[in-house]
Amino acid sequence: MTLSVVAILIGLLLPGLGKARESSRRVVCASNLRQIGLGLVLYADANRDRLPYSIFLERKARDNQIEYAPEDMATLRLDIKTSQRTKTTWDGLGLLYSAEVLPSSGIFYCPSHHAEHSFETYRDRWLAPQGEILGNYHFRGEGPNGSTRLSYIEPSRSALASDSLRSLADYNHEVGLNVLRADLSLFWLADPLKRIPEYLATAGQNFELRDFETLWAQLDQPETSILPDK
Repeated sequence: MTLSVVAILIGLLLPGLGKARESSRRVVCASNLRQIGLGLVLYADANRDRLPYSIFLERKARDNQIEYAPEDMATLRLDIKTSQRTKTTWDGLGLLYSAEVLPSSGIFYCPSHHAEHSFETYRDRWLAPQGEILGNYHFRGEGPNGSTRLSYIEPSRSALASDSLRSLADYNHEVGLNVLRADLSLFWLADPLKRIPEYLATAGQNFELRDFETLWAQLDQPETSILPDK
């Protein structure tokens, strides 16, 4: 009888403990994004107001197709093939690390991440001179107006980074995500109806550009529901 009571109590307590752990992980995630925001300001201050460059924002026509890979804006260091073509290694938020603005590699990882791009996955690569590295935060690389100059971006209405939107598997939190604005403010975009995952690519799918732009527009306007039905 006693064991049955204990089992019932454990069953009642476990969901609450799980929520408490997720809440604490969300706080750490927000802290990471806040440090990334400070890093972006310091980087821009040292680089003539420019945000970190990303190859994935290049809009170059090739065979009448526009090269644009918004899903790869969580990439911190490029693979060998890409880095040979671009003559660069670090990309996007990874430049904050290479410039020693943010010297701690753990900052780029959300403790709620549950897929293949955790810090443990890349721990050895951070110690190596080459090899692709992905993080858990998505970098926009520019403002809604297309500017890469930080001072040209409307501070309080422009999202610059968030939890990863790279794919459904990379969605760190199940019911929302942390978002960093250009004015360094942070907010939690609640998504209890799980609309955002509907716009994320699953394995083997390509991220459509219009989906990417719609998602960032939603992050710019968190008070308004602008995600249409899929």
